[in-house]
Amino acid sequence: MNNYTINHLFEFWECIGIKGGFFTQEGGYQYTHPRNSSWPSKVFGINSERIDFEQLNLKMRNGILPKSIGIAEDELVEKLLLKHNFKKTSVVKGMFLTLSKEHRPTDQFPTIQQVDTRSKAIEFATIAAKSFGYEIYPETIISLLNYDSKIRLYLGSHNGALVSCGIIFLDDNKVSGIHMIGTIPEYRGLGLGKIMTTKLILEAFKNGSNTAVLVASESGERIYSKMGFNVDGNLRSYSIKE
Repeated sequence: MNNYTINHLFEFWECIGIKGGFFTQEGGYQYTHPRNSSWPSKVFGINSERIDFEQLNLKMRNGILPKSIGIAEDELVEKLLLKHNFKKTSVVKGMFLTLSKEHRPTDQFPTIQQVDTRSKAIEFATIAAKSFGYEIYPETIISLLNYDSKIRLYLGSHNGALVSCGIIFLDDNKVSGIHMIGTIPEYRGLGLGKIMTTKLILEAFKNGSNTAVLVASESGERIYSKMGFNVDGNLRSYSIKE
């Protein structure tokens, strides 16, 4: 896949930024910058031949740009970032699953519902924020409703309470991305994230995709590997040194 998963993620951020009205493309990079640096606040799509790294650092320090940069593995870009007073803050795995009949779920997923109203979108934002520990504005989620079926959002319940979330995004190459798989802390360990992931794999089949992709932490990588996902490069995040 050669880092296709990471580039898919950048397309996902761009779509969210366009719908939310906070996407900008400048010389050598793109960024999404919603208010109060809420999700998804990121600089990405860096072109090392066009970008002025000193200006990038200055704009981030002054709050003009988001505080975080996301890149696919690129030795040259990483050397230039380190040279211009940036630091690496995290590394997560891009992963992909080649879809075949054996992977198509048969469950009807009665505990999962699509987010199709403003009230459900607000609930999604609340659950996602609790799950991931960062701010997510309801307006950002509301803007994604009825987005030509490219983006569909889901909520999962347990014993009648809404406690998990997930997003499926169909990119321009007909690859389906699984995003924002989260469960609020008090309901973790019950397999709800796996149920949501399996539901979104089914949605990938409905999209007509041959491949599903996602980004996983180290602990998530072990779980997704057991589901048949393979590693496809890394997403590396950088921020400015204080």
